[in-house]
Amino acid sequence: MHEILVQRLNSLALLSPSQQKDLLQVLKYEILPKEVYLLKEREVSNQIYFVLEGVIRSFKKVDEIEVTQWFSFPNHFAVPYFSFAYRQPSDISMVTLCDSQLVSLSYEGLQYLLDKDSIWIDINRRLLEEYYTSLQNRVTSFQVQSAKERYESILREHPDIEEKVNLGHLASYLGISQETLSRLRAKKKRSNKI
Repeated sequence: MHEILVQRLNSLALLSPSQQKDLLQVLKYEILPKEVYLLKEREVSNQIYFVLEGVIRSFKKVDEIEVTQWFSFPNHFAVPYFSFAYRQPSDISMVTLCDSQLVSLSYEGLQYLLDKDSIWIDINRRLLEEYYTSLQNRVTSFQVQSAKERYESILREHPDIEEKVNLGHLASYLGISQETLSRLRAKKKRSNKI
């Protein structure tokens, strides 16, 4: 299972066998059922998760309403970066939405890798660039795309999302009501029949 993560990291910088060995020493493989909290609000994040199978939902409570900020799908990382990097309490929670297979790397494990070999600094920088680009794209989508365009975009990126994610969570992620999402889904089904 770790091979998937190694392949992902090799797409950023080619790891030597000894660097792969160093990585495997600090990784933890986890199989978790649905609804397991990986992090709760006000806790300090100590893990970076890489999703092999399943989906992780990151959300924030606003006036007791859960607002979905992010979904992490297979071959993606999940980490509340500010909490993890700066050792501060998180303002988000992370939970598995279905049975999930994850690989985790602790804060201490990452520090070990960063101190051991400069390739990890390069990989870390490249992952941060990807993270920032994704975040920038998400912000831009809210500024320039309609709800319909945001919905169609996530379906293109993750065609099976409606099978894996509660529609209320999906609506929250898209910044729309569940009723609006239902209308968008109905219109899409009608247009697919034509």
